[in-house]
This record gives sequence, C-alpha cells and structure tokens, in this order.
Amino acid sequence: MSRAGRSARLVGAALLTGTLLSACTPPGAAKKKNDLDAAPPKTTVISVRTVTATPGVLEVQRTAAATIRAERDSRVAAQSSGVVGRVLAREGEQVVAGAGVLQLDDTAQRQALETARLQLRQAQISLEQARTTRAQSGGALQSAVTSAEAALAQAQQNAASAEKLYALGGVSLADVQAARSALAQAQSSLAQARQNLVQNGRSAQNSIPLQQVQVQSAQVAVAQAQENLSRTVIRAPFAGTVALLLLQEGEFAAQGAAAFRLVDPGSVRVKFSVPASDAGALEDGATFNLGYGGRNYVARVVDSAGIAGSDRLVPVTARVEGGAALPVGAAAQARYRVVLGRGVLLPSSAVQADTDGNSVYRLDGGRARRQQVSLVAESAGRVAVAGLEPGAAVIQPVPASLQDGAPVKVTGAAP
Repeated sequence: MSRAGRSARLVGAALLTGTLLSACTPPGAAKKKNDLDAAPPKTTVISVRTVTATPGVLEVQRTAAATIRAERDSRVAAQSSGVVGRVLAREGEQVVAGAGVLQLDDTAQRQALETARLQLRQAQISLEQARTTRAQSGGALQSAVTSAEAALAQAQQNAASAEKLYALGGVSLADVQAARSALAQAQSSLAQARQNLVQNGRSAQNSIPLQQVQVQSAQVAVAQAQENLSRTVIRAPFAGTVALLLLQEGEFAAQGAAAFRLVDPGSVRVKFSVPASDAGALEDGATFNLGYGGRNYVARVVDSAGIAGSDRLVPVTARVEGGAALPVGAAAQARYRVVLGRGVLLPSSAVQADTDGNSVYRLDGGRARRQQVSLVAESAGRVAVAGLEPGAAVIQPVPASLQDGAPVKVTGAAP
C-alpha cells in the first residue's frame, strides 16, 4: 500500500474514535477545564515539631575587663633620715595600725633624749633651790622685822617715860636725849628690816618665774627628743598588708622618701566600664561574678552614677567579697547579666518576619494557625514576644511550605 493510502486510513480511524467517545459521554455531563494556574488541593499532612510558649525574662550575660584596686593603698614615707637597722615586717605580712615595719638606727636620737632629760632635771633642781632660798630668807627677814617692831615699841615706851620724868625733874636732859636717840635708832632699824623683806620678795618674784620657764623649756626639749626617737620606727598608718618593701637593712632612708607600700585588703575594689545601655543592671547594691585565676568571687556595686564619660562608657566600682588575697593592680573579668525584655520566650526560628510584621504558627486542632506577634527582644537564638498566650504550642522550625490552616501532624517536641 502506498504512503498516501496509509495516512488516509489513520485519519479515518481518529475520526471514528472521536465519534464513538462523543456517543459514550452521558448527556448533561460538564466538561472540565484544564487550568494550570490553579493551586492543587491541600490534602498533604505536614509533619512538624512544636515548642511550648513560656513566659519569662530574656537576659544575656556580658563580660568586661576589670582592674583590681584598693581604696587604701599607701606608700608610707620615712619621717626621719637614717640607716635601716632592722626590718620588722616582711612582704605579705599582715600588720595592725601603728605596728612598726622598719626600724632606723636610733643611736643619735637616744643620746639626744638622754641629754634633754638631764637638762630638765637641772632646771627642776634650780627651781627647787630658788623656792627653798626664798622661803628661808623670807622667814629670817620676817623675824628681823618682828624683832625691830618689838624694839621700836620698847624704845617708844622708854622715850615717853623719860619725857615724863624730865618734866618732874627726875632725870636729866641728857637722859631724855639718849631715850630720844634710842627711839630714832629703833625706827630706822624697823624701816631697814621691812625694806630687806620687800626686796627679798621682789627678788623671788623675778627669779622663780624665770626658773619655771627654764623647766618648761626643758620639758619641751624632752618631748621633742622623744618624738624624734619615735620617728626612727616607720609604722603602718592603718591595718593592712605590707605589699612591697622599698628598703632593706643597711640602706639609707631619706626623710620624706617612700619606705614601703601598705594595702588594706578590706578595701579591695574592682573598677570597670560598661555601655550606657547596661548601666541599669549595675546600680548600687547589684551583685555580679568576678573571675580571677580560675576562681569566681562575688562582687557588689558600691558606686555607679549611671552617667557615661567622654568614652560613652559608664564607670562602675564594686567591692569584692572575700577578695583580700586578690593582687592589687591585676586584671580580672567581670560577668554580669542584663535583662533585655519580658514576655513569652521562644526560639528565634519559630518567628517569621514579612511585610506584615512578625508572626508564629501555633497548633490549633491539628492545623497550623498563623498569629501576629510583637518582638520585644532577641539574643543568642531566643526571642521574647508579646501577643501570644503562654502555654501555646508553637511550630518550630517552620517548614517552608507551611501555610495558614494547613493540616499538620506533630511528631515530637523541638529540641
């Protein structure tokens, strides 16, 4: 058969088949439209995992480099010059306030003190002698005055008697004149005795105060010598630890030069700076961890003004509990926690962001229901959201093909 004949037979067969199919179609049956843009029916159940929405606080741990310091850290200076004779306290030793740390050679100061004490004793002896002399002289002179007064009284009586007898012719004029002369002599003797007593009193008034001043001056010299001797011991001004000896035996200590370093372990502090956004977590009284040498300490904030400096960081000072052994000047690590937000906590992968905002898919009767939420805070793969009831089962992670209202099957809890 020719090629044209075979083509004619195929066309006829096709027409016959179409006629037969048309004849087999039930009357009134609607023809289906082939729409390639229509979404396939949602009949596939998606396997998902869920997490439980838990109310709580989202916080994060921060770290900052801190420096260990002491509020009382002093370089104690020598108050006297001299050669160090003895070291009374070693480095690392605890001393009380007033305890000696270094002893200078005090030979010259002891000699000066002994000399001052001898001069004081001499001045005291001179004062005692002056008082004794005044008392003795005053007594003798007072007796002389008393005797002169008695002699004058007798002379006055004799003169009066002589005058009366002369008037009666009982005595001669020579006797009267002799009585008168004796009276004048008694008056002169009394005046001289009284003058001697007054002069003795004036002399005592001048000499004894001078002797008293000399005693006081000698007492001041003794006190100064004692002070100079005490300064040969370089003492701790407060209780603390001898952190560093700057002088050893045989070395010369210059007055005013530092001799040793003293640190009060009870005043150990750490200082560091934090961003202004973290300052609220480190207010006065707040506690945090301080790490040094593989050991953790508890530190309590004692000073945080909350005001950033020129470097935009807020300085913080804290007291270290049990940190007496921490080396002053060393570096430590401060670890503190900052609250970022409060709300319902979820993994970050449970929240989707689109043009409408943030949303999650929660499980509702075997179907996924999309719900809008507000993002409060996010950190380290965790978020705090608002607008979601606590205890809700939230799908996590969210499958790429998941749609609102899709049927889902829970295969377990998300890790």
